[in-house]
Amino acid sequence: MGVLGGLGPYAGLDLVRAIFDETEAHADQEHLPVALISYSNRIPDRAAWLADETAPSPIPAMMEVLRRLDDAGCAVAGIPCNTAHAPAIYDRLHEGLLADGREIRLLHIVDAIVQNVSEVAPGASHIGVLATSSSVSNRLHQIGLEAAGLQAVVPDTAHQTAVQETIYGPWGLKAQSAPPDPRSREALLAATEHLAARGADAVILGCTELPLAIPERRHEGTPFVNSTRALARALIRATHPEKLRFARTVAA
Repeated sequence: MGVLGGLGPYAGLDLVRAIFDETEAHADQEHLPVALISYSNRIPDRAAWLADETAPSPIPAMMEVLRRLDDAGCAVAGIPCNTAHAPAIYDRLHEGLLADGREIRLLHIVDAIVQNVSEVAPGASHIGVLATSSSVSNRLHQIGLEAAGLQAVVPDTAHQTAVQETIYGPWGLKAQSAPPDPRSREALLAATEHLAARGADAVILGCTELPLAIPERRHEGTPFVNSTRALARALIRATHPEKLRFARTVAA
């Protein structure tokens, strides 16, 4: 399996770690082969291009990485960046692979998230979304949840602004991932409590930077749906389903 990394760099590493964590293995040789290519310096910001397509496009460099992963023999690939799954980006990558006659299959992170909701929070019907303002305004997660019969719960303007600052601000996770600034964690937990107060039964960490600050599986009884871990499980399921560890249901 392949990982199109660098979006951001620590999110790619976190996905590889999650693949190892979610694989049933008891020796080095029992782990699955994973190829990570991280070209952070070559891939422009996805949200900036979605807001203005005259800005530098991330698509050519992302296509280059996918071709290299295909050349390396990867059967499937995952992109640990939720914003990159907006149709304007994901659809063009998918179509580009088909046009090139490439065999590698690109998974969609929202499909993985929706499946993971039923694993970590069975019976949940109202799902909170913490994500970039680009993803929220484009309804990236909301559309996928609604198609599955689930209701999305998004933050109010003040909390969404705080989440965006947590990702892109001067002390945010793009600027400081390891270790994250304590303010990132505080803002995300406050937003989680806000979504729970709005009726969310579970909360999606819908930006792959967010689990770097929120590694736990729940907060005050509210389960987290970790988009990075969800994508890791989808990659394993697509290639070696017999190696997938049982999902851990998060008790309320």
